[in-house]
Amino acid sequence: MVLAMIVAWLALDQILLLLYLGIASSLLVLTGLVGTACLTLLVRRGGSAIGPIPLARLGLCLLAALLVMVLGGEGRLFYANIDWQVRDAVLRDMATNPWPFAYIVDGTPTLLRAPIGMYLLPALAWKAAGATAGTVTLVAQNTLLLGGLLAIGSVLFETARGRALALVTMLAFGGLDIVGNILTRQPLLDHLDGWSPGLQFSSDITLAFWVPQHAFAGWIAGLLYMLYRTDRVRLGTFLAVVPLTALWSPLAMIGALPWAGLAAFRSLKERQLRVGDILVPGLATLLVLPGLAFLAAAGDNVGIRPYPVNLALYLLCIDIEVVPWLFPALALRARSPFGWSAPVLAMGVLAVIPFIQIGWSIDFMMRASIPSQTVFALIMADILARTTDWRTRGWHWFIAAMLCLSAVTGLHEIRRAVTLPAVGGGTCTFFKAWDQEFAHYPKSSYLAPAPKMPRWLIGPNVTLVPIEEPANCWDRPWIRPLGV
Repeated sequence: MVLAMIVAWLALDQILLLLYLGIASSLLVLTGLVGTACLTLLVRRGGSAIGPIPLARLGLCLLAALLVMVLGGEGRLFYANIDWQVRDAVLRDMATNPWPFAYIVDGTPTLLRAPIGMYLLPALAWKAAGATAGTVTLVAQNTLLLGGLLAIGSVLFETARGRALALVTMLAFGGLDIVGNILTRQPLLDHLDGWSPGLQFSSDITLAFWVPQHAFAGWIAGLLYMLYRTDRVRLGTFLAVVPLTALWSPLAMIGALPWAGLAAFRSLKERQLRVGDILVPGLATLLVLPGLAFLAAAGDNVGIRPYPVNLALYLLCIDIEVVPWLFPALALRARSPFGWSAPVLAMGVLAVIPFIQIGWSIDFMMRASIPSQTVFALIMADILARTTDWRTRGWHWFIAAMLCLSAVTGLHEIRRAVTLPAVGGGTCTFFKAWDQEFAHYPKSSYLAPAPKMPRWLIGPNVTLVPIEEPANCWDRPWIRPLGV
């Protein structure tokens, strides 16, 4: 039931996108609603082996998710990282301007073309009931989705002890950034993930605090592969979720494709492929076609290209961020329900993606890595949960030690969240908010000139919005962490 609700939520985002673009005809909306209902029922059937999740456990998962979201700055009770400068402005622009709208940039109508899945429902709530309603809706949405993922993931672990170990593992998981910081002789940074300039695999807490939309898309893909691998969801259910995440994070969706390929190969090899394994993801893909066209439109300035990697730093990064999780996963593969293919593919993906660049920074590496990192984290949690005698020597002590080191990154993020002043309630548009900290990067990944968009993708009544900015975006300085 929880998985079906998440899928319905993601599918309904596709319908809200039609409203945002001004192409939500009655026929399209009705077709989308029927498709969403059918997909939700099929996913519920395909995930029936997950079984019921006790309400008490679901409540605890939601509470843990709320704590993570609030500590990450959502709701602005605590400091929010500087990525939220742009994110707040995107939400504000979507909420205060009528749909569809286009900025006037150098005389050209230009659409806001970010992965906007996370903002659609909060923007509507803001339109209906004001800024506070939009903020509360964003926090509630992200809490429900993350809490739902935690609840679904809990079924991989049979005992309360195993589930507790899994939660601790996920919260602590990341690379050994503190080790990299020490080896490269840098001053202790606020943002430890940035110890290797030009390369970064983000820790789970970092992802939750900085980019929850990318994190959610990557985490659900990695989790559903593991549920598929343990026969708790059907292949078609896993494959159907992958395209639905594109509107939240196309880069994380790309990182899920190798796992979709491995799952399909396994089903073909074992002659377990069903008609539904093709029809269910086919239906999901039909629902997201407008979203995929929206994300791909006017993408000539984004592109894909080789990324120039410093080989020595790359090898050090892989040794510190990935290899500590590979060794125990391979050493204990005979006792793992995930075998050798999962850690080998995770290693392969994480080794290759640093050489690929999409956009103007290292976002592809940071986001496409999330599904593979999730797989490694769940393998580590499974090993710890299956350990019956902690007094004996074994890999469980090695994993625990590595998790203690990797947890330093998340603890640094939390320390900053509770010590720096909270800032929010900005009044700038996307443009001035972007230029506060990211002026050295082009804005093309967030914008699309209307003449380069397919005509069928934009409604006829586009409101042209002049770019008018206040003197200051916020009422106090927004502190930039060291290491960013």
